[in-house]
Amino acid sequence: MTERSYTSAIARLRSLPEIFTGSELTVVFGWKSAIASSYLAQWRKAGLVKSLGGRADVHMNLVRNPQASPEQALRRAFPQAIKVGLDRLRAAGWTTQIPTRPEIAITPSSAHFSIEGFDLVTRPQKWFQAVKPGTVCAANGIDCLRPAWALADMISRAQDKRVRQAWLPDPEDLELSALDSPKLQPDAQAALRAFALVPDALSTTGYARIYAQVNCLV
Repeated sequence: MTERSYTSAIARLRSLPEIFTGSELTVVFGWKSAIASSYLAQWRKAGLVKSLGGRADVHMNLVRNPQASPEQALRRAFPQAIKVGLDRLRAAGWTTQIPTRPEIAITPSSAHFSIEGFDLVTRPQKWFQAVKPGTVCAANGIDCLRPAWALADMISRAQDKRVRQAWLPDPEDLELSALDSPKLQPDAQAALRAFALVPDALSTTGYARIYAQVNCLV
């Protein structure tokens, strides 16, 4: 009778990448799906692995990196994902408002489910093509819209009556003077054209007018 060799959880996880899928376990270790799921449950319970959540079969290997990035895991689940919304304005110093969760745009064809720590929203496939010039590619984590493009996207959605629960930050909570810089003007104008907005939509006065119209204050 051949004695089976024992491989510890630590050793197994050290042989896996920082971000991995349950499907990869079946290939690397030759396990059936049910066995892979059982091991994952044990590793999560032991604090060795953290799963992205929802129906995403993506997991963070805390043995390889105790600070494994949820954004990298999310990108694995949704390769086309782009960070949008208020978080982008705050990162640029345009607002002090803190979003409850980063807003992440995904394609309509993606499996849409809730993931802890992120607000997943859908955008049409043509939107992803339109915002390519305003997208910053991230080496690690999720690609994101530059702030002018993020605000233009918010304005466009707020003005579209087909979009439910779209909103705009109060003009008093925004600092748009940075867009007066000649360095940022070309990018702002490109964003305005991409979303077919009026020429002054990203100015202080133009934004205040749009905010009032959207919220029926005029």
